[in-house]
Amino acid sequence: MTRSESSSIDIEHLREKLLPTSNPSSLPTSCIYRVDKRIRKLNEDAYTPDTISIGPYHRDVDKKNLQMQDMEDVKRRYVKALLDRTSETPSLESYVKALKELEADPKTDPRKCYSEPIINNLNNKEVNFLEIMLLDGLFIIELFRKHSHVVKLKEDDNDPIFKSNLRRTRIVRDLVLLENQIPMSVLEKLFELSKCPNSDRFSLIELALIFFENLIPDGLNKYDKITNNTHKHLLDLLSCTLDGAPTEQESRTEEIKALESLPCATELRRSGINFKASRNYNLFDIRFSKGEFEIPTLCVDDYTVSFFRNLIAYEPQSIGGRHRITSYALLMDHLIDTASDVALLLRRGIIKNHLGDNEKVSFLFNTLYREISSGDKFCYGTLCVNVNKYHNNHYHKWGANFKRNYCSSPWKIISLLAGVILLFLTFCGTLFTALPFFGVKEFI
Repeated sequence: MTRSESSSIDIEHLREKLLPTSNPSSLPTSCIYRVDKRIRKLNEDAYTPDTISIGPYHRDVDKKNLQMQDMEDVKRRYVKALLDRTSETPSLESYVKALKELEADPKTDPRKCYSEPIINNLNNKEVNFLEIMLLDGLFIIELFRKHSHVVKLKEDDNDPIFKSNLRRTRIVRDLVLLENQIPMSVLEKLFELSKCPNSDRFSLIELALIFFENLIPDGLNKYDKITNNTHKHLLDLLSCTLDGAPTEQESRTEEIKALESLPCATELRRSGINFKASRNYNLFDIRFSKGEFEIPTLCVDDYTVSFFRNLIAYEPQSIGGRHRITSYALLMDHLIDTASDVALLLRRGIIKNHLGDNEKVSFLFNTLYREISSGDKFCYGTLCVNVNKYHNNHYHKWGANFKRNYCSSPWKIISLLAGVILLFLTFCGTLFTALPFFGVKEFI
């Protein structure tokens, strides 16, 4: 750059660019992110919708995906049904007006919820951002109402979602992807406008948790324990529901080392540690006391991988930086090394395997958290220290070996008792034989 080019820079214009245009604290923080490329490359399918696109990120997905194209028609069909059913309440214009009001306020602008600019991506006549919010939002609300039977399905209704269990399951899977979200504020606004006092007996949160019952069994009971009811989107709602006790503890260096040296479940069992399925609603409320490891039951199916991967990808970027799910994945990875560890946890009711193959479950946990670090926010550091202390105690190992070798079945116990009695009788016989030798004439 020459001296003349340098002097041509408009200093005042540059200074204006550096000034904030508004108060940063008043602007919403983005909550719908692109998954980090390092994480995505490990399992592309786990983060990409294949049945339905929600929000702006995957609008330009492969045009050859006929299923995604068909679902756009289904969305419009659902929205029309909702508008026809609620014709006496807000009109289509009312919904659009409400979304424009959200957009006009910097504190509630849905665009600000996305981590990357989207206005340029959607700057064409065919796709409009508010149109996406309206169609996707009303579709989700109508889907939830149909699932909960708030809206009755007619016998002759050839519904493309509810007549196919596979498609409905795939939609459940796609609706919890991090990149496939719309702001909860949009859903709440549309839900309140479309609400019918005579038929809507559930709140939006209740409808969502009923719909995702297979992902979070008994979700309504888990959610009752939550005091903070503000959520960014559906994945954030499910994350908070799983993590019913959001308190964190920072792990010291020795506690991180305790995790790294934690033996697998079968090794811990050999040292006398007993595994037990906890009845606690909170999946992450794992406890260890007096040689007993209590872990809540987890159902593992085809969509557990995708669900947990997206939860883990979301956690580090969420406000407050919850690390409970990542910590859970780390702990379970150390407890599960092989199919034998899975089999042990199956017998104890800690894992319910709907995959059919224990090797698949083992692989799931061994690859779940790659490229993710919990840093100093590992939540089970103290627990790992206590487990290692118990495991390394030679008395506990001796006791476990004794029980395993001599008390593992009734026949072994009978053999042990017979051996003890035989040893006692042999000792007594030897004693009475030896007494005369030492000049003892009488023994009482």
